[in-house]
Amino acid sequence: MKTILVADDFQTSRKVIVNALSRAGFQTLEAGDGTEALSLMDGRPIDMLVTDFNMPNMDGAELIANMRKQDDYCFLPALVLSTEIKAEKKQRAEAAKITAWIQKPFDLDKFIKIVHKALK
Repeated sequence: MKTILVADDFQTSRKVIVNALSRAGFQTLEAGDGTEALSLMDGRPIDMLVTDFNMPNMDGAELIANMRKQDDYCFLPALVLSTEIKAEKKQRAEAAKITAWIQKPFDLDKFIKIVHKALK
């Protein structure tokens, strides 16, 4: 079973994502911000990161950039879910080598299809 780390400071949004992933057969880990998510990258098996962009302490681009520096997690697919529309923020995420940017609000069925595709 694949494990997906979900980082989002907005608990309601995080729970919706976690519930959708769980129903699709994935195990999940949850973090309330980028710093907490990075602390969970401690050698445990993680197959994908799903993160919000705007979070306190460490945003999604910083989280992905830090994840890419770790041998165990440098090649993980990283999906950014965000309401953010500013081009420079998308560019920062792309510079951190994201797998996909998904605009909130999003369709949960399409989201799960993107997750499956990114994990192949």
